Amino acid sequence: FVADKTVRSQMDLAMDNDRVLNIMMFDIDVDIGNLFYYHKYKKNAVDVGGEKAETEEEEVRRISFEQTRAAGIDALCPGALFDPRAFEPCGYSMNAILYKSYCTMHITPEEGSSYASFETNQKLASYTSLINNVVRTFKPRKFVMTLMADEGGLKEINKNGNPFMDQAGSSCKIIVPNVSTSNQGYGATSTETKKNIIYKRTNLASITVEDDCVCMMGNWTVEQDPRDETIRRSRGLTFA
Repeated sequence: FVADKTVRSQMDLAMDNDRVLNIMMFDIDVDIGNLFYYHKYKKNAVDVGGEKAETEEEEVRRISFEQTRAAGIDALCPGALFDPRAFEPCGYSMNAILYKSYCTMHITPEEGSSYASFETNQKLASYTSLINNVVRTFKPRKFVMTLMADEGGLKEINKNGNPFMDQAGSSCKIIVPNVSTSNQGYGATSTETKKNIIYKRTNLASITVEDDCVCMMGNWTVEQDPRDETIRRSRGLTFA
């Protein structure tokens, strides 16, 4: 038997509220996924005397932080203490701590089966900005999001800041700006255009555990993706 019982403090119930947000992203953007291949970063340098300028452990640590900054993961947890890890030939994991909050990430970048997850127990009145920033960073084709919270934690979240509470409003869709580079023809200069990637929530489910703990889960899939237009143009008719 497994006992699962949450014992809450009676001293400060507001400080003892629980909530955990998890975003599981599938088919992440190829350019972002390529940032997590170890060989794309400078390996252990050799100094004039033929000795390595850094140990293997130092190399891994350096590349881990380079991947963190290159992908913009450091901006998802500003001010936090990071402990990232890059893997060979590819892959990435990260834990970050800020006071009593944590963030954790795991990434497998292989094209065709790429995946990235983000989890945090940050206590926010609105999760809209955080969710948008995470999804904007990885631009997945689809993602599953879960939110586990007790009754007190749910009351602290604004309705507009909870993507599971708004049944038909703006929370059903998540809009992510996408910057694409286009070439207008031979000899023309490339121009950047911004078109939004729009994700639509396709379903929603929830369950209550231990009377006051609610687990909500939803699926979001791409409704509009300008990257598809680029693919169609690149596969257009060609003449020999």
